[in-house]
Amino acid sequence: MFDDAPLDQAVEGIVNGIFFNQGHVCCAGSRLLLHESIHDLFVEKLKLRMARIRVGDPMDKNTDMGAINSKAQLGRIRELVQAGQDEGAELFQPSCSLPTKGYWFAPSMFTGVAMSHRVAREEIFGPVLSVLTFRTPEEAVEKANNTSYGLSAGIWTDKGARILWCAERMKAGVVWNNTFN
Repeated sequence: MFDDAPLDQAVEGIVNGIFFNQGHVCCAGSRLLLHESIHDLFVEKLKLRMARIRVGDPMDKNTDMGAINSKAQLGRIRELVQAGQDEGAELFQPSCSLPTKGYWFAPSMFTGVAMSHRVAREEIFGPVLSVLTFRTPEEAVEKANNTSYGLSAGIWTDKGARILWCAERMKAGVVWNNTFN
């Protein structure tokens, strides 16, 4: 996400990209690369939006996020979130009531993530977003491509030439422009 991106639109796209289906999507947007100049503003907007995510019964049309698909997957999510904290990333989870029956995990976001952190390198397959920063388009593409997972990517900017430049260099099966999924 570049500094000229439509931020409010991007908040909704990011929330949809990672928290849709509890992050149990092969092309979930689990890593967010933010231009460092908009990091603080965008993270605050994202925290406010995450606080409004309704977690609960997936059959209720008002629910935004349901349960994790298995006890084993919940354990994997917890393990990777603990690794993120142990490696020094900062965890944000909005306060929300989780049902007591079933496998539940709150929508989560890590900031202060480095490429060396497990949460940046391994597929969590859960409702966990890892935020990294970049300074130049070249650095953004390098970080985006530094993964063994490359099913999808999203480029957020108002500059058409920048979209084409990045998309041409990204190693992803699909690249979305100012949207995700």
